Amino acid sequence: MMNRSGRKVANAANQRRLLTPARAAGVVVLVALIAVITTMVVHRQQDKDRAAAAVAPPAVFTADGRLRFGDAPLTVTVITDFQCPVCRQFTATTEPTLNDMVKAGTVAVEYDTVAVLDRASKDNYSSRAADAGTCVAVANKDAWLDFDQKLFAAQPAEGGNGLSADKLIEIAGQAGVTGPDVASCIRDDRYSGFVKSHAQHAIDAGLTHVPVVKVGDQVVENLTPDGLRAAIDRARSAAK
Repeated sequence: MMNRSGRKVANAANQRRLLTPARAAGVVVLVALIAVITTMVVHRQQDKDRAAAAVAPPAVFTADGRLRFGDAPLTVTVITDFQCPVCRQFTATTEPTLNDMVKAGTVAVEYDTVAVLDRASKDNYSSRAADAGTCVAVANKDAWLDFDQKLFAAQPAEGGNGLSADKLIEIAGQAGVTGPDVASCIRDDRYSGFVKSHAQHAIDAGLTHVPVVKVGDQVVENLTPDGLRAAIDRARSAAK
């Protein structure tokens, strides 16, 4: 057939013959290849998302992996490890004073638990304790302060085994956090990815020892209650 301009018009049969069996097979292979590549890209992104979620701080923590209490212009940062004896001393002697100042609105505090002392026990107690603390914080952030005090009070000696999962669950219960989910969280080390990643980030950022206490950006050398009060007073005076 001819159209009005004199050009040939292919009929439907001719058009169908343009797609030869070889070309049809090639199209099928190309479509299958695109599908495979798309699936691989999607799975790879899903793997990346899962990996990022495994090390990301739970929502109750700050983006830096800390637990923040209070709302004040001046922030005190407390970096500790549950296996650290000096941290235990600070928690027993000075932390109550700090928490009272938070309640009074004098300062805010960010507790930063880093598991850097696994070598000090036979069973990675530093990491296991930090994981248990994360489980408690996720279940009930306010209960974490009591758990922190009780866990440090029960701190095992260096060089031996740390507290068992059963004991960690018991201490969580003493702080008011109970139930099968928190028990399974502690037994399974649910937040081990976050704990390990957070510790490594702290080391990479230059952390060489614990505890480290800062008022604003200034490191506090005297970790007694009087030393902390003096450092806070100096920072508040400088800010006026």
